[in-house]
Amino acid sequence: MRAIRWQSLAPTLIAAWLLAAGAAEPDTTVPAGAAPANVTAPDLDAPQFAIPTTTDRVGRVVTAVYIGEQGPLRFILDTGANRSALAERTVQSLGLVPGGQAMVHGITGSAVMPTVEIAQLRAGELTFPGQRLAVLPDTIFAGADGILGIDVVQHARIDVDFANDQVSVRRSGARALGDRVVVPARLSRGGLLLIHGKVGRVRVKAIIDTGAERSLGNEALRKALAVREKDWFGGEATKVVGATAQVAEGYAFVAPTVALGGDANVDNLAVTFGDFHVFRIWSLLDEPALVIGMDALGTLPGFSVDYPRRRFLLKLGRPAPPPAGS
Repeated sequence: MRAIRWQSLAPTLIAAWLLAAGAAEPDTTVPAGAAPANVTAPDLDAPQFAIPTTTDRVGRVVTAVYIGEQGPLRFILDTGANRSALAERTVQSLGLVPGGQAMVHGITGSAVMPTVEIAQLRAGELTFPGQRLAVLPDTIFAGADGILGIDVVQHARIDVDFANDQVSVRRSGARALGDRVVVPARLSRGGLLLIHGKVGRVRVKAIIDTGAERSLGNEALRKALAVREKDWFGGEATKVVGATAQVAEGYAFVAPTVALGGDANVDNLAVTFGDFHVFRIWSLLDEPALVIGMDALGTLPGFSVDYPRRRFLLKLGRPAPPPAGS
């Protein structure tokens, strides 16, 4: 395989975003939604499913979902969320009645939120009976109806094509696409997809998170970079707002080249570092860790995530074009 390189947008200040956190106890804990609060639903002339990252907004990945016979609903595909969720307005429109509670974890803290029971959820080729979904505020979803988390996608292969505005959720298969570089991965507790990589000269565990608007690093990574990349180190303080009420202090700067799996490099990636609640939930406090968000993923022509086969596939070629009319 030949090495590839893609260049991410690199804003120097990250104001706020939402990130879905994997749970240490998946039977009782659910993730916070990850849709960017400052991104509005796309207009009819813009991409509807594979929405690329541009200079003025961060992209996202959306797919059609059916709740029983009702749909299609628009769900954000979130590889950083351990459980799926519904927006409050979706719960009301479907006539569902919340009947339980669950702890929701975001970047900066946690909160108890209601849950609903649904008889069946269908996404692409996959059907899941008897699901319990968290109910989250509408502002988290930026116009979408729900979040499709790891409880569903860990059984699937997700193919995202930004150039052609296509997203598919299908069963894993042996067929490898010739235009993609394969990056081996492994699943951690709770189903997070982890890739071994490096930031500059520092080895990291990288998490592919399609629900994260921005990329972020833990304090262990920041401290390691301060020691090993002294001539490069710089940045500015910022505040981080997550899906819960807590606000955290962060430190934002453009990271050295991020190498993933030895074959893919990310240049000019803006990362916010901090002692965030999300890394505590993921048990990633003591070793360097990095979340790769849609600020990087959305600049690719496309990518695939094949959970059963433990691999992340990057589409080669030119970056995705900007949305129509932008």
